[in-house]
Amino acid sequence: MKRDARSTARVRRLNQRQRKKLRVGEFTEYVFDVELTFRESIDDDAHSALIDDLFGFIEERGMIGGGFGGRFPLTETSGVITAMERGSPSEDDREAVAQWLRARPEVANVSVHALVDGWHGDSQHGHDRTQ
Repeated sequence: MKRDARSTARVRRLNQRQRKKLRVGEFTEYVFDVELTFRESIDDDAHSALIDDLFGFIEERGMIGGGFGGRFPLTETSGVITAMERGSPSEDDREAVAQWLRARPEVANVSVHALVDGWHGDSQHGHDRTQ
């Protein structure tokens, strides 16, 4: 059985280099998932325009995204957003992405999930979600 690198007792025994390598303790990196539903099915051109704009917005905030694909015509899509460098997006970043997407006319519904450990999968703040 594989040991959980994040257990409190184990993290306390690791030195700084080991914690950094395992991305635990003060080196934990959080990400958040985003789910979108569109008002109408969108084609490849509309999708590309939306994703180009979204990635431009999040890159200005020091983040990158992945996913956000699917089979065309798309009625919904989802992806993940994280910090461009080591570290994590903030709650303000998370809320800014939600607000930006809500302002888009082609987007009917946005769900921005809680920050989760990008390497190990545990939630930082429970199951909160911005609808």
